Amino acid sequence: MFVKQFRYHNDNLAYLIHGKNDAIAIDGGAVHDICNFLEKNDLSLRYIFNTHNHSDHTSGNRDLMKATNAKYISINELIEEKKWMIEKKIIQIYQTPGHTMDSICFHLNHWLITGDTLFNGTVGNCFTNDEKSFVESLQKIKDLPDETIIYAGHDYVRPAMKFAKNHTINPSHIEDFLNVYNPIHVFSSLKQEKKHNPFLRLYCPEIKNLLIGHQLPVNTDFERFQSLKKIEIWD
Repeated sequence: MFVKQFRYHNDNLAYLIHGKNDAIAIDGGAVHDICNFLEKNDLSLRYIFNTHNHSDHTSGNRDLMKATNAKYISINELIEEKKWMIEKKIIQIYQTPGHTMDSICFHLNHWLITGDTLFNGTVGNCFTNDEKSFVESLQKIKDLPDETIIYAGHDYVRPAMKFAKNHTINPSHIEDFLNVYNPIHVFSSLKQEKKHNPFLRLYCPEIKNLLIGHQLPVNTDFERFQSLKKIEIWD
């Protein structure tokens, strides 16, 4: 089983999960490139999924359905099923509310497609205003094995690393990550994220001290998440 990444709309990232014959598109906005890849590799697109229902992630659905015989599967159905099969391989589906209430992640082998829940170096905006659920979703991801590869919904690596370097994290961890960062294939390991992503380090003293210095609440992980988001916006 393989994961293929496609870039579109400047920083959006689309994905195909595929085996030898069948494929699933996730947030498939890169319609032209996806269709070319399917044809070149003699693959049949069976299903179309989304990580959440924001228009920049669903923009390719209709055109992909027109161009192929793929069936669109709603997020509600994916949540209800909790897993999906492709060529005898199981994709686990996790509910990860926070960015939106309908946000989900897809876990196959050692890959995790996270949409706008977890980016490489930061996290998505909390449009639900439910920081508690967002932190719980991030904890669900943190509990996965360190070798898990994070495939996000956008490439925000450089601004995320600039923020981390300016405020909170050991510069060597950031430089190590930037040295292997490739905008053509954007990913990180969960082990890397735990070292350089401030939002996965809410428990660490440097985060608490940073927030205290800005006279922001720090009593719970939810408060620290909310406070860290405020600093990120101010920057």
